[in-house]
Amino acid sequence: MDDRTLLDAWRNGDASAGQALVSRHYEAVYRFFLGKADPQACEDLVQATFEVLCRRADDFRGDSTVRTFLFGIARHKLLRYYERKRIARDRSAGFDPAVEPLPTEGAERSIVSLFAARDREMLVVQALRTMPFDDQVLLELKDYEGLKARELAEILEIPPGTVASRLHRARKRLAEAVRRLEADPALVERTVTDLDGAMRAIRDRILAARAAEAGGG
Repeated sequence: MDDRTLLDAWRNGDASAGQALVSRHYEAVYRFFLGKADPQACEDLVQATFEVLCRRADDFRGDSTVRTFLFGIARHKLLRYYERKRIARDRSAGFDPAVEPLPTEGAERSIVSLFAARDREMLVVQALRTMPFDDQVLLELKDYEGLKARELAEILEIPPGTVASRLHRARKRLAEAVRRLEADPALVERTVTDLDGAMRAIRDRILAARAAEAGGG
């Protein structure tokens, strides 16, 4: 059964359809929050994302995929999460995802712990977290989830024609961040010449770690 059919059935009260949809996309949504929110908050954010999906099923027009719609909800949930944290901490509201990196404040430990101290992949993970939030999301959804330009545009609420230039700019910023963070020129060169490979390796390691957790290993 495809996602649209499952979503329609869930909206009409079929709990088993909702469970099937959650099971199908749970890990992708969890990956989205991993390292961006406190570990104890990730599960709550995933659950809240699916709850909004069910409530807003009527807003899904069908001109994109349910997965795209879901990631758009997840992005807004994460932005609201950080706005609330900022207000609670210093009473300042607002967060500009186009220019500000996420103030992860230790949340990144849940993903950094997967990598060795001088690992190329850990360097890229750390560099991603110094970048503007939307640049980080753009690269991760493109490289971890394989989303296309039209899907990325919908999630980030930008014109589809700007996605290619934004991806180019984001990769350039990522390479610059790697150079700022690492003093070893050999590691820098090995990393920036194969950023795509590093991103794929990060995704593979996250998948392996989650599979091990699920299997109790």
